[in-house]
Amino acid sequence: MVQPRGTSSADAGPIEAPRAPAAAPAPPVRRRGGNWRKWRARFIVLLLLAGAVLAFIKISDNRAAASHRITLEDVTLTAQAIPVETPRTGQVLSVLVAAQQQVTAGQRVGTMEVIGIDAKGDPKVTKVNLIAPRNGIVIDTPAPVGSTVQPGQPFLQLYDPAELTFVTEVPVEDLPVIAPTMTAALRMEGVDRTVHARVQRIVPRVQGAATTSGDDPGALQVVLTPATVADAQGLVPGLRFTGYVDTTSGRPGSGRLVSMPRTERDGS
Repeated sequence: MVQPRGTSSADAGPIEAPRAPAAAPAPPVRRRGGNWRKWRARFIVLLLLAGAVLAFIKISDNRAAASHRITLEDVTLTAQAIPVETPRTGQVLSVLVAAQQQVTAGQRVGTMEVIGIDAKGDPKVTKVNLIAPRNGIVIDTPAPVGSTVQPGQPFLQLYDPAELTFVTEVPVEDLPVIAPTMTAALRMEGVDRTVHARVQRIVPRVQGAATTSGDDPGALQVVLTPATVADAQGLVPGLRFTGYVDTTSGRPGSGRLVSMPRTERDGS
């Protein structure tokens, strides 16, 4: 080995081997878990935004629907009573029907024993059949066996389910927005369905006329009828409902219908 001039081999230090060049830094490792968490967070945010939009739309729809409704606080189901009577005082011998039973016109519903006078003036006991004057359903329990029924006192009363009506009151301010054929949705505790009805007529109170206790002189009486036969199924007079009238419903061009009392219509 050639020594540099002016130096000896003893003065020269150990000869170092040449160093290898430093390795390039490894590229960063991408973590798949981080990307998944990022996309999951974005998805959750999108879901929250979509839920907020849907909730806003639902609230807006509910408010719009509520603005087109007339609330009905107390709706009573009524029917015209059809009495089964006797022209003379008598004692009930038999009862052949029960409450809520359907009967047909001409059907015998009971018998009575009536005491009269024969041609000679002697007392005469006559058996009288009590007949249903028309089709209907028995409203309540008939007079029991052994009881006395007098003229004008019905043995029983029927109602025609096809003639059931709902009666309620609404503020007079609602008159401009309520019309016949508008639909109503009615609910009652214990009835697991919505009963649908239609506005039939509106009966305003006569100005200055006497009202019964509890009547609101600033209210209108509204009469509704069941929308279909199925809506009246299983209902009996006297049931009370709550609900609303949808003022956006009804047949176009049906107009407003206010049924005036006869005296006011005639101007008397």
